[in-house]
Amino acid sequence: MLTRLSTPALRHWPTLRSSVSSACLPHQHARPPVHCSLTSAHRSFAGRRKGGDHKRWHRHAEHAAEEGEAADGSAAGGAGAAEAASGESARAEGEGSADSGGASHVPSVIRGVPHFPQLFAVPLFRKPAFPGFYQILQVQDKEVVDFLLDLRKKGQEFVGAFLTKEEPKSDDEETYVATLRVDAGKVAKIEDMYDTGSIIHVLNFVPHQNSQGGQLIVMPHKRIRMLGPTDMDQKSNVLWNVKVEYLQDEMIKFEKNTTLKALHHEIVATLKELLRTSYFYKEHFESVIRFYNLDYPAKLADLVAGISMAKREELQNVLAEENIEQRLSLVLEIAKKDLEFAKLQSQVRAQVEEKISKEQRKYLLMEQLKSIKRELGLEKDDKETIIQGFHDAIKDKTVPEEAKKVIDHELSRLSSLEMSSSEFNVCRTYLEWLTSLPWGHHTDDNQDIKKAEQILNEDHYGLQDVKDRILEFMAVNVLKGDVQGKIMCLVGPPGVGKTSIGRSVARALDRKFYRFSLGGLFDVAELRGHRRTYVGAMPGKLIQALKASGSCNPVILLDEVDKLGRDFRGDPASALLEILDPSQNNTFRDHYMDVPVDLSKVLFLCTANTSDTIPAPLLDRLEIIRIAGYVFQEKMAIANEYLIPQTATATGLKDDQIEVPQNVISRLVRDYAREAGVRNLLKLIEKVYRKAALKIVKDGEEMVKVALDNLVKFVGQPTFFSDRLYEETPPGVVMGLAWTQLGGATLYVEATGRLKKDIRGGEVPVNTQPDEAIEASDEKESDEGEERETDKPKKRPPSDDETPDSSMGGPFKVTGQLGSVMSESSQIALTFTRNFVKTIDPKNSFLDQATIHLHVPEGATPKDGPSAGITMATALVSLAVNKPVVRDLAMTGELTLTGRVLRIGGVKEKVIAARRENARILLFPLDNKKDYDELADYIKEGLHVFFVSHYRDVYNYAFGLADEVRNLPAREAPLPEAHSANELPIPAAAANAA
Repeated sequence: MLTRLSTPALRHWPTLRSSVSSACLPHQHARPPVHCSLTSAHRSFAGRRKGGDHKRWHRHAEHAAEEGEAADGSAAGGAGAAEAASGESARAEGEGSADSGGASHVPSVIRGVPHFPQLFAVPLFRKPAFPGFYQILQVQDKEVVDFLLDLRKKGQEFVGAFLTKEEPKSDDEETYVATLRVDAGKVAKIEDMYDTGSIIHVLNFVPHQNSQGGQLIVMPHKRIRMLGPTDMDQKSNVLWNVKVEYLQDEMIKFEKNTTLKALHHEIVATLKELLRTSYFYKEHFESVIRFYNLDYPAKLADLVAGISMAKREELQNVLAEENIEQRLSLVLEIAKKDLEFAKLQSQVRAQVEEKISKEQRKYLLMEQLKSIKRELGLEKDDKETIIQGFHDAIKDKTVPEEAKKVIDHELSRLSSLEMSSSEFNVCRTYLEWLTSLPWGHHTDDNQDIKKAEQILNEDHYGLQDVKDRILEFMAVNVLKGDVQGKIMCLVGPPGVGKTSIGRSVARALDRKFYRFSLGGLFDVAELRGHRRTYVGAMPGKLIQALKASGSCNPVILLDEVDKLGRDFRGDPASALLEILDPSQNNTFRDHYMDVPVDLSKVLFLCTANTSDTIPAPLLDRLEIIRIAGYVFQEKMAIANEYLIPQTATATGLKDDQIEVPQNVISRLVRDYAREAGVRNLLKLIEKVYRKAALKIVKDGEEMVKVALDNLVKFVGQPTFFSDRLYEETPPGVVMGLAWTQLGGATLYVEATGRLKKDIRGGEVPVNTQPDEAIEASDEKESDEGEERETDKPKKRPPSDDETPDSSMGGPFKVTGQLGSVMSESSQIALTFTRNFVKTIDPKNSFLDQATIHLHVPEGATPKDGPSAGITMATALVSLAVNKPVVRDLAMTGELTLTGRVLRIGGVKEKVIAARRENARILLFPLDNKKDYDELADYIKEGLHVFFVSHYRDVYNYAFGLADEVRNLPAREAPLPEAHSANELPIPAAAANAA
């Protein structure tokens, strides 16, 4: 490329250029912009070659290229740069004008550098190009590379280089993948580049092997200023074509100016200190600085700025500054910042080296100490210490024979393994689990029944069934003089204290307590452990419970047993069959332990919201204790005795700072926290106390009074309203009782009917007796005459949710989002009532001829179950006879086709729901009488409950035909639950329990 240059020393430039290309190629993780040092190469061939020793010169060039690669950012300059510049100027003078893409006329030559009036502008992204330093530019844009190569082919090797005002965003920041850096490219607007730059000579291009683009080796020559775009069509070019003017630096020495001399000495002193502090600058010194002429201010400024690690904006300010004193001042400031950074870097390196040296020294001393102790017999080998620790762990334990054999075998195996092997750690972990189990160790149960009862009453109000069962369990253990286990399951709605009662039971029995949840558990290995062949294998939860509790007879609470999962990893419910079977769990084998473990002394307490989702074989192994929930009186007692004192302690409020009267608590229970448990009631009380604390702290109030008129400000509007839709039910409407997971609830069954239109199109009114309707139809027919056959109404086919019955009457439609069981109950009720109505009124054929629609309100709530059978039948009978049922009546029971009333569940919940809605007269199946008799007296207070075995009894009670109903006094006041809390006495038994 430069073979026609007049300077003899540069005739070998292609060889040097190839050396530069090979030596300065950066790898994919190269550091930011690289300046290859070629000063020593220039020195090697700048003088005359002696004896034509071409190989000697080539070795110097390769050595210089290697120094530039090691420095990775070093600069070059000196005499070689000047000679190269003069050579290029000679070539420029000999070649004439550039092609049409560049300057349109022959450039002038000033001080050996060709001056073009217009140039193509190459945007630089990372740092500006300072004159006199070879530089490698990484260019990834293929269009820019092709454009520059095309310019070189046309003879135009000089372009302008201008730093962009903002550094483009790198793809690495988004993808987190290392890519080649981008030093140059293209910009959309000319305003994106600074005005001051450098004219650079494109010397060579080396393409990348595995990606597009490549690296350009360029030589910056002089400072230039961009004057603006030329008149050339810019859209046809990849780079902007701009007009430029050349900035001249006065070639004066430091001795001629005192200020410059002072700045020169300070910069040189800073550089010397940088050489002592920074390894990076030491590399530059070896390759560049010691060969560089520092007598000229401009060259010194370019040198320091070229090798500096300052910000791109600071370097651009140095390049753009024309005043030499100001430029040196900026350079000195940059050098000082680099010095501070170098000192910090050196300090960090010293701290790291000191820490490493300390750790190494400590390690060596510890190894020497161990060796000395072993020589003196003061310490045994680590392996012997570990084995002795395992022997000590089982010394005082009653280990079963099979487990003892396994432990001995594993200990002998451990002694033959090397401590560095992976099998050693596996064997050691297995022995740690084997020796840490509480073999034969159990805690002594509490023998004081009264003390246990006192503890249970202190922690929980009510739950008498659970407390009685625990006391019975204690009594059996006392009489037998042995420690036993048991398996119980507490079934009830959320918030009634199922989980918390487990800890109270453990405290009452003086046993250890461990809890884990089975909700959403899919993996059987969580219960039975992983096999030791797997990496990271561990025992199951039960073995972990024994280790954590340190005894063989803890209280283990299996929470949410009704929410077990099942998938390809196994069926945890099947695994529980062995765990919860008293005849099998005395030899329970965990997959990891692989030795029999006795679980028969463990008291298992399971909790569930419903028993319907528990598999039947598992349910058969559980002793079910049902918790129905709390009634109004119980919630009031719990709030006063437990929740309010706990909340006051948690919030820091004292009794003289807040006043919450009983009528407010009563309103919270009745209108805000109607669920079976007390969890929401606790949340409401905490909310009241938090808002009161805010008023005291923020507003400075000394006393906060909560009353009915300002309760809304504390807890918002009431959440619940009465479920009673009718104060007096019309014909065809009956109140039923239902059980939900949240407790009991009332629901209404509504029935309505419409007879078909007669042949003349007349319509029979709703609930009109069929015989009267027929007579009315006959009279209308005699008055108006016979209707034409074409005018007869067409029969509509039944819809999907209607049940056609051509022989017995019109379609039967059921709505309210009922389940399959409840839908079948409605069919049974219709079939039975059609026959039953004929027995009480043979002329009544309304149910046989009318279109019947049966609806259960709150259609968005799914409903299912057989207990609404007699309610549906009573609604249909009431519709047929056009007579309402007695006031304040609610009923529940399953109905058969023959009229038998079968047993139902959830008696306590349904009684509580009836009290809440002031339903005083209740009808229950006769088989549920014993369940009702077990209820507390304060729950049954004010209720009139009648037990029925056949639907005829239901009919007599529902329509007031029985003497027991006719003789009941009229309702004068609501049931005690609706009374003010100040007037409502808490039962003595409940108060004593609290």
